[in-house]
Amino acid sequence: MKKRKTIAVIIGTTDGFYHNKCLTGIVRQAKSLDYDVAVLSLFTVTDDRTKHQLGEENLFELLKTSDIAGAVFVDYSFWATNSKNKIIEIFRSIPGFNVVVLDNESNYGFTSVMCNDKAGFAMTVDHLIEEHGFKHIMCLTGQEEYPVSHMRAEGYIESMRKHGLEVKDGDIIYGDFWTMAATDLAIRIAEHDIEWPEAIVCGNDKSAVTLVNELISRGVRVPDDIAVTGYDLGSESITNDPAVTSCTRPDLYTGEYCVCTLHKMATGETVMPLDPDIGVFVSGETCGCHRDVAFARSFNEIERLEQDSSRNFRYCSFQEMLMASDTYDELISNILSRVYLLRNADAVVLCLNKDWNIFREDDNEYLRVGYTDEMTEALVWTSGNEKAGNTFDVHELFPPSILLEDRPVTCYFNAVHFEDRCFGYQCIRFIDEELNMPEEIYHSWTSSVCVSLEYIRVHARMNLMYNRAFSNSIRDGMTGLYNRQGYDLYSNEVFNTARERGTRLLVVVADLDDLKKINDSYGHTEGDNAITVAARALQTCCGNGEYCVRSGGDEFIIFGTYDYDNAIPIFYRSRIDGYLARYNSSSEKPYHVGMSTGFFIDFVDEYTNIDQCFKIADERMYANKLARKKGRT
Repeated sequence: MKKRKTIAVIIGTTDGFYHNKCLTGIVRQAKSLDYDVAVLSLFTVTDDRTKHQLGEENLFELLKTSDIAGAVFVDYSFWATNSKNKIIEIFRSIPGFNVVVLDNESNYGFTSVMCNDKAGFAMTVDHLIEEHGFKHIMCLTGQEEYPVSHMRAEGYIESMRKHGLEVKDGDIIYGDFWTMAATDLAIRIAEHDIEWPEAIVCGNDKSAVTLVNELISRGVRVPDDIAVTGYDLGSESITNDPAVTSCTRPDLYTGEYCVCTLHKMATGETVMPLDPDIGVFVSGETCGCHRDVAFARSFNEIERLEQDSSRNFRYCSFQEMLMASDTYDELISNILSRVYLLRNADAVVLCLNKDWNIFREDDNEYLRVGYTDEMTEALVWTSGNEKAGNTFDVHELFPPSILLEDRPVTCYFNAVHFEDRCFGYQCIRFIDEELNMPEEIYHSWTSSVCVSLEYIRVHARMNLMYNRAFSNSIRDGMTGLYNRQGYDLYSNEVFNTARERGTRLLVVVADLDDLKKINDSYGHTEGDNAITVAARALQTCCGNGEYCVRSGGDEFIIFGTYDYDNAIPIFYRSRIDGYLARYNSSSEKPYHVGMSTGFFIDFVDEYTNIDQCFKIADERMYANKLARKKGRT
């Protein structure tokens, strides 16, 4: 079914307004060009090379096996150097693989697409000049070594010059896009170490919020004494008191332009982005305007939905419910019952490696890197329809149940693992272009699924090992028959069944002939051989669920309950003698293997016990042995 090409988005996390807008732009443009989109993202990105981190990063091994037109690499979302280097290594290992680095100048030899912050940043400066008449405006931007810091400073300079205003020495401050530089500037202003400007434009909202609050805490009124604006419009600027005036970045356009660039690299065809986006100015209270109520209300509605989702997730005890699952099937059923928690998801597929939970004697032997060629759709939920069981080739990347014939799809992919043990991956489909998956819920959901899969795997392993140990404890190591402990465990159960159902009880006591003579004359190895042959002869009789027991060195018991007739002793004796006769004629051993047997076969009642039945069969066995000896002498 898979015909469309795929564009992969490689991102550290998908959290935040900015990421969602960039992804929305990528999806819109990819959809217009008939590309599927695979967003490969991590939940944890650390420089600690823990097993968990390695398990997360294994997701990117999928790039090696899939037919992908190219990848958008959101470089700055990977602040961990090791993770970033691993991804670069994978890119370079794929011949002719097309890569576009988003919003960061590439030092890897790949094409870069930078977000054009210049026009958007100038928009906030224009507002301060044109709406409020400010002339002395300072600019607090980011680190001097970052190209984006210079681009925002250039937007400030362009607006100032357009309005015939001077940019003085010291009016541009290179900070850190964080809190330290903003705090330091607020202290210098409060202590009158610098001339007070009329307004300060900050390179991002984090700096702006910090500067506003630090100035106010030191007695500087905002905006009455100094106006402040931010940039990139995050939640903290909208929810701060006072609300910070800011501007969105041209995220949609940037995402779209990445796809256009990849498309040209892959096909040679030039296409233009769909949206001429330069950012959206959003007024707040820190410049002297009023809060943009409509925008704040829209943003708050998204926040409310996320809070509701988080509340629902907390109250449903999802992980506890999964951990209470006793079997794999029950686990899958419990996961399906809570798919509604993944708000905005149109389909969910859990793809597991073939034999992901196969039992191995050495539990440290497992798949760490890559995926099995054959994957299984262990869980499939599509618009309320539940199914599972399909297998597919991992080279297809997308599980078949998630693809659509009439239009492209957008899916999030995440590693399903426990530490560095690879189980498979999770694929979640979105139809809407606006990707608003709550990161906290998405992370908690996937983490719960991963942990519960490991629990089920370990639980099944422990059960198997327990059953194996238990089986060994009630089995004879030489013959594989039940031992005396097995007899004690099951004999009363069979006896009670015979009494309750009114069926006959069968007890056969058998004894190997001349074992001591075989041991003394030919050695214990031959004696063990004779015991094993006798055990096999007895097992030929057990066709109706009977238990066969080696109760001592050369002693055996068969017991069971069934609708036996009175000819059963003759039938058993014929089976045993026939097997032994065939063995003795072909074994070329210097001895013959023979057995003496005694039978009890009758109905039992509350006045009878198993020991009485065994005693009768034992006495008959000794009589048979004596008669056989007389016949041989």
